[in-house]
Formats: sequence, structure tokens, C-alpha cells
Amino acid sequence: MKKHVTLFNRWILTPVEIFGILCLILLTIVGVYSSVKDALQLSETINLSLTQTVVLNQGVVNLQREVQLTRNEVLRLLGDLDNPPKEITRFDFVKIQVNNLVSEVASPSIRLIYTDEDLALVDDIKTSSNNIEKLLGDLKTANSFEKAVLLDGLDTELTKMESTVKQLIDRQSSTQRNAIIQTRDTLYVSQRTDLFTGAAILLMGVTLALVFRQAMNARLQQALEADQLKNQLLRTVSHELRTPLAAINGYAQLMGEEAYGPITGEQKNTLQKMLNNATQLQGMVNNLLDGAQIEQGKLSIKYSSFSIQELVETTLATLEVLAKTKGLELTSEIASDVPATLISDKLRLQQILFNLTSNALKFTEAGKVQVKVFMSDPTHWALQVKDTGIGIPRDSQEHIFESFWQADSSATRKYRGSGLGLSIVKQLTTLMNGKINVNSEPEKGSTFTLIFPLEQKS
Repeated sequence: MKKHVTLFNRWILTPVEIFGILCLILLTIVGVYSSVKDALQLSETINLSLTQTVVLNQGVVNLQREVQLTRNEVLRLLGDLDNPPKEITRFDFVKIQVNNLVSEVASPSIRLIYTDEDLALVDDIKTSSNNIEKLLGDLKTANSFEKAVLLDGLDTELTKMESTVKQLIDRQSSTQRNAIIQTRDTLYVSQRTDLFTGAAILLMGVTLALVFRQAMNARLQQALEADQLKNQLLRTVSHELRTPLAAINGYAQLMGEEAYGPITGEQKNTLQKMLNNATQLQGMVNNLLDGAQIEQGKLSIKYSSFSIQELVETTLATLEVLAKTKGLELTSEIASDVPATLISDKLRLQQILFNLTSNALKFTEAGKVQVKVFMSDPTHWALQVKDTGIGIPRDSQEHIFESFWQADSSATRKYRGSGLGLSIVKQLTTLMNGKINVNSEPEKGSTFTLIFPLEQKS
């Protein structure tokens, strides 16, 4: 019998073989798709984990900073450095940060990130806050002997609170890092299994899978390295830089004011140089952290009423030593028509004024730096910082608000800095519905003017 010839008979491959090859190609495509999906999932997981780390840890880092500042106030009272004694004001910011932290951990989604041990640390922080608040209340009505005892108790309680906050930061950093590593390892196992299956099924599938995986693994490795570097930077800045810098500032100031006994003029000059450099470094560290927070859109503006005179005096007091060291005159002037109380974000305005004034002092070798507050029009008030420094070339003025930009970026440049100060000022001003103008001439000085509305809307 003659075999019936069909279209299938004329094919080089039998229908069964073709069907099998089609199945293999389909499986290969599924494997490649799975690999790409896993890679994208890993990238998304890392980004989400990093965002959670920054959001959660930033609040705790801010709490740590406020506790340190409050303790510095207590240490000054213990050393009898202020005459007349000044009130302890920074603890109000500590209470705000503690209440924010307690609210965060009460959220169901946050409880998946905070373990029982973390929640216990948060409870300890809340307890310490209550104890400190009670001691501060007792301090207002205490006599001289009782005040000394209460101040010692405050110092002990603040030290305990600072240690607890540091433990919480360490635990959160470790938890987030371990979660990322576990996710990465799990997905890597899945990827390798898909790759082995594709290689066993079809050489073409292996080739395609290898090409895709090599490209995606390179991107994943970069994402992992970037994530690790950011986490490491956050931990280093918050633990290894900010805490010792605050201590250096506090103790150098105490020694400079002869709290531990008389010192020579040369020793006092050396202490002032230490304090100046530590203050500048602390400002750079704060700018780095705030720049990262602004970049991720996580920095919020909190409006409240405040005394503009108190804000200016407090900020300039921290820079007075630097001005005296360089032999510069640091003055302030508030116009009589400016309201005594304004509405804005006091903390961010203080940061803006600190950055502008410290910049002016850094780039001024002789003359003065003047801070002025005045009404630019009936509905807007202005904050102005003017110096007699080296000025800014006209072709550089359009770049000064860019992140990490410096007129002289060489390794041997005379003026140090991160290049973030003015960028932070610009971004914070914009967030507070303000505008910033600069007027500068080389060798004559610079004038930065910020204009804000009198009535702010949240």
C-alpha cells in the first residue's frame, strides 16, 4: 500500500517533535519571564525596604538629636554656665518626636516591622519621657539644693533615654538589612533554578536566559550595593558621627568657658578652633541627611507660631564663637514693623539661617556679617543675610543652589564643605512657599534675601 503523503510528511520534523519543540520554547519563555519578574520584584523589594528604613529611622534619629540637645542644656545648668540660668526648652521637641514614634508603632503595618523587643524599647523611651517631664515640673518649684539633685536626675534619665534610642536604631538597621539579604537569597535560588531548567530544555533558552540574567544581575548587584551604602551611611552618620560630634561640641564649650578650671589663652584658642570645626562638620552631616530626606519627598513642613527675635538670637549664638575666632562682626537687626510672632516651620527656618550665616562667615575674611528681618510688602516678610566676603562670580550664581556644586571643587580648595548647604536652603524655602534671591559681586560680598508669606497654609 502506498503511503498517503500529507503536508506533515514533508516536514523535516514530525508533528510530535514540532509540538515538543514548541513546548520547550514556551517553557523557556516562561523561565525567562519568571527570571525578569523575580529581578523586578527584588528591585522593588529593595526600594520599598530602603524607603521604610529611611522613613522609620529618620524620626528616631531626630529624636536622638533632640535628646542630645536637651542633655546639653542640662549640662550647662549643672556647670552653672548661664547667668542668669536659662530654661530647658529643647525637651518640647523631644516630646513631639516621642509622640510621633508612639503613633507610628501603633499602626498595624508598622507592627510587622517592629518586633516585641523593639516595642519594649519604645515603651522604655515613653517611660523615660514621662519621668523627664515630671522632673522638669518639679524643677520649676525646687530650691537651690533640690535643683542640683533634680538636674542630676535629669542627666541620668536623658543618658538612659539616649542609650535606648541608640539600641532602637541599631535593631531597626539590622532588621532591615537581614530582611533584604533574606529576600535576595530566596530570589537568587529561584533564578538559578529557572536558569538550570532553561539550559536543560533548549540551548537557545539558555543563551537568552543568560543574556537577560547577566544584565539583570548586574543591575540588581548595583541596587544591592547602593542600598548597603545608603544603609551604612545612615548608620554611620547617626551613630558614629552625630553622637560624638554633639559630645565634642558640649565638652569643648564647657572647657572653653572654664567649667573645669582656668585655661591659658592658647588653650582657649585651640578649643575654639575645635568647636568651630565640629560645628561645621555637624552642619554638613545634618545637610547630608536632610538632603536625602528631601530627595525622597519625606520631609514635611510643620507650621507653628514662634518669636522671630528668639530664633535669630538663638541661631547666631551658636555661631558667635566662629565669628570671634575670625575677628568678624556678627550683627542682627529686626525692623519695628515686623510682627513679634510669625507662623512658619521654626526648626527649618533656623536651619536656613544657620546655613546662610555659617556660609557667610566661612567665605568672609574681614568685615562683618549682618542678619536683617524686615517687611518686603504688607503681606510678606523677608530674612536677609549680608556679608563682606569674597563674593560669587556672575557665571557661578546660576549653579550655587545645585546639590554638591562648588565654585572650587579641587582637592586643594581653601574653603571646605559638602556643597549641600545652599541647595538645602533653596529646597526648604520652596517647601515653605518662599522665594530666595542672591545679589553678589566678587571681592565685595554677597546678599541672600528670602521672602515668605505672612499667612502660611499647611
